[in-house]
Amino acid sequence: MTIAELKKRNGIYFENIQEGFEQYENAVVTQDATQAYHNFFNMWMERGRKDVYVDFYYFVIPSEAREKIDSILSEEEKNYLAQLKQEKGQIIFPIEEMLLNIVTKLNEKEMLFSTIYVTGEIPSTWWGNYEKQYVVFQNQR
Repeated sequence: MTIAELKKRNGIYFENIQEGFEQYENAVVTQDATQAYHNFFNMWMERGRKDVYVDFYYFVIPSEAREKIDSILSEEEKNYLAQLKQEKGQIIFPIEEMLLNIVTKLNEKEMLFSTIYVTGEIPSTWWGNYEKQYVVFQNQR
């Protein structure tokens, strides 16, 4: 998925977090990997297993950084990533259970931060951050 496609689906997207603070209502939500997984999983299920996306930079970062990430992933997770269909340079993916598990784990471990985009009628963006925090942006100011 491209950024343009995300925006077309009413996704909240901005390049710089400061833009988000200036343009949207925001709050900080602290949640560990398990809590985050269940929170985003429930959002995804409520929307009929659609309308929830993640930016996942794993495929565009240097190989040394990927190796470090791989060191904390299970074999099943590494196999999943090896088989994940992606276009060259693609960073935005529809949520799937395994991808969500990987993303929330990496956010918690502060190894690779991802942003969760909830699109549709009531959009929100959950910017993964340090100390198990997600900055949530919604409702344009």
